[in-house]
Amino acid sequence: MQTTAEILEKDRVKIRVEVPEETLDPALNQAYRRWSQEIKVPGFRKGKVPRQIIDSRVGPEVIREEALHDALPGIYQDALKAEDVEAITSPDIEVTQFEKGKPIVFEVTVDVRPDVKVPDLSAIKVDVPPGQVTEADIESQLARLRERFAELETVSREAREGDFVLIDIKAYKGDELVDSASAPDYLYELGSETGPPELEGEVIGNKPGAILKFTSTMPEGAGELGGQQLSFTVLLKEVKAKKLPAFDDDFAKTVGEFDSLDELKAELRERLEAAKDQMVKDEIRGRVLEALVDASDLDAPEPLVEKEFDHRLHHLEEDLKRAGMSMADYETQTNSTELEIRGEMRTSIARGVKAELLLEQIAREQKIDVTDEDIGRELATAAARSGQDIKELAKQVVESGRLSSVAADIMSRKALDYVVENATIEGVNPDDQETDEVDGE
Repeated sequence: MQTTAEILEKDRVKIRVEVPEETLDPALNQAYRRWSQEIKVPGFRKGKVPRQIIDSRVGPEVIREEALHDALPGIYQDALKAEDVEAITSPDIEVTQFEKGKPIVFEVTVDVRPDVKVPDLSAIKVDVPPGQVTEADIESQLARLRERFAELETVSREAREGDFVLIDIKAYKGDELVDSASAPDYLYELGSETGPPELEGEVIGNKPGAILKFTSTMPEGAGELGGQQLSFTVLLKEVKAKKLPAFDDDFAKTVGEFDSLDELKAELRERLEAAKDQMVKDEIRGRVLEALVDASDLDAPEPLVEKEFDHRLHHLEEDLKRAGMSMADYETQTNSTELEIRGEMRTSIARGVKAELLLEQIAREQKIDVTDEDIGRELATAAARSGQDIKELAKQVVESGRLSSVAADIMSRKALDYVVENATIEGVNPDDQETDEVDGE
């Protein structure tokens, strides 16, 4: 193989490749074997059709073209290794010489990985976010538990926000009953805003026995009914108020195996401290990564940014479609224009690409590798979360070609661990910074 490389512009090269004609022989043999299995010729069994007959039926040039198509990817990869370049996008390949009896010549134009320089990690400084558990945090958790264990008791007064109401609701489109928007004995929480937009305003202030009639335009997220105007008849049958349990030792026994309210509070504090400790670690990692990106003068390669931008924009449009929303609805919801949404998305993607390249370079320089044990732990964690069998999950990952992506994620986390260890985390005991392990979740 003979190769020469020409730099066209920043991070884009053209490689001229010349290989002897016999380089095509293995691919030619494979092409003939394939045709011998597929072509039907009287007097010959499948797989036993001679080349001369295949040539007469199909044409030798067709076979050579197929062989070239099969062989080019491997020759292309060898050319990249020969020129010691790393492609980051799919190549544009132009075959300039493909004549029988002559060497095969083609030109490859491709975007390559930029030269990545890692900034001084010791110069990266971030502050530790607050992570103390306060009495207010404990009280907030207790209040949530109290809400969870609240009982509903029927009252004779008018309905108020926060109450539950038992209703019969019927929806009509003209004179036709709409079953999907109707329900008998429906227990509805006032304030949840999960029903027709006008429902809560009509119910609040009324007592059991009231019959309410109103029209409502269904929201866009209401599936097939989105945007349609329906007529509703609602019978308010019961009003139920929440009866919150008292904060005492009996409440602690109801919640779990606690002898007293103090024991329950101690358990809540321990759990909150563990959760906040993990949140602080995750926040530190996020801040360090942001600081690493800010400290680097690397420009994210536009082809990678554009590819990821198209991917995310497509998923955003699909998500909006499933939610019954348009881009215009999303603009209103986020108080942004489409141009602003696209701009923010592109900026975020560029920073993500830049971070990925920096972590990849750190992993290379520090010779960080991913072991089978690392992948095994990753799959075990994923299987535990999803409730899948680990062997079945591993099979799915391998068959779908996602194993390299899993390994890349692990390597990025390890590289970020290294950055955190070598950055200055102000407000953390240095010994803690070195010994604390972040589980990577």
